[in-house]
Amino acid sequence: MDDAAGELYGNGEALPDGTRVATRQSPGGKGGSGVVTWTADTLRAGPDGFRVVISAFNTGDQNEAATRETPALTMDQLREIALSKEWDALR
Repeated sequence: MDDAAGELYGNGEALPDGTRVATRQSPGGKGGSGVVTWTADTLRAGPDGFRVVISAFNTGDQNEAATRETPALTMDQLREIALSKEWDALR
């Protein structure tokens, strides 16, 4: 992940433990009208490059039109989930 980290996390933040965090809000990628994607992307420090990416959409089917104005989860909630220590058990 080191080779892509600069591109993925360059505009994000580095936490005191070395974890890198980037959040993004973008249009959906599947063509549904009005679909948005909100993402929290994390890369834990260390040689394994452990990455957790959590995304939410404002529709249940990205190929169909949006069914709500925003995703059900807030950006803060996505960030909290992605940074959860529970992921460390999967390293």
